[in-house]
Amino acid sequence: MRVLTATNQTQGWRANDFCWTVEGELVIFTPLECGRGSIDDDCGCRRSMAGLVSHRATTTIKVIDREELDPDTYFMLISDGLRDQGYVPKELVGNPNVNEWLREVTDELMSIADAFDVTTVLERRGDLVNVRPS
Repeated sequence: MRVLTATNQTQGWRANDFCWTVEGELVIFTPLECGRGSIDDDCGCRRSMAGLVSHRATTTIKVIDREELDPDTYFMLISDGLRDQGYVPKELVGNPNVNEWLREVTDELMSIADAFDVTTVLERRGDLVNVRPS
């Protein structure tokens, strides 16, 4: 199964790159952004993705094939990560509306990963995810 992961590859291609994640960890779009400024401002929330384990951000993402994952396990990892980061409080775990949102998040990430070849390095630019020049 193709998934999006944190990578240090191509770091420095943009002057405002950063990677505080763990190489190879699964990444997600953060559910909340500050909404201020431009994509390239000092904040960085509109150009990065967050690691599920480290809870840190990166501007470089890589598509990899994780054969051991299936969509249900991936959904569970994303759900657990968002719960651990405080986006899904314990009292909302199992709520049908929250589970539907989590399924949409999972499906979106799978769709993006499936759109690119394995080992492709990507970057987020607002609502777009593009191939990062090497």
